[in-house]
Amino acid sequence: MRTHIPYLLAAASTVATRRADQRLRDYDLTLRQYGLLVQLFLEPGLTMADLARQLGIARQSVHRLVDELVEADHVRRRPGADDRSRRLELTDTAHYMLTRIDGPLERVEAELLGDLGPDEVETLRGLLQRVLAHATDDEAWLPSR
Repeated sequence: MRTHIPYLLAAASTVATRRADQRLRDYDLTLRQYGLLVQLFLEPGLTMADLARQLGIARQSVHRLVDELVEADHVRRRPGADDRSRRLELTDTAHYMLTRIDGPLERVEAELLGDLGPDEVETLRGLLQRVLAHATDDEAWLPSR
């Protein structure tokens, strides 16, 4: 019996999230919060609906994450294109923090990827980006060329 890719991705996600959350604890962040901050860094002014679609999570989860990040002074809500929407932007605090988190997350990558060579790591990264772009119908996951 072969192991199916959705199961492998879910198991890898669980292990990666646990390890990343441990490393990000010093920054009072979770990996999900970090992911939301990265999306806002890459695409400033996204709305809650945009984030829910891009991150592949429910709007209620995005609202909870954004509330936590607003409370921590990492995100601000701004008026959107209409009365109902709000665009989100990173604070200076979040920008500064994002410049400091690369080291801890690179250590998590090294722990997870073990003896994979640099070419294998980049192949894996590219394949995962393509899978996410296809699954979310959002080319923002693809690296800029």
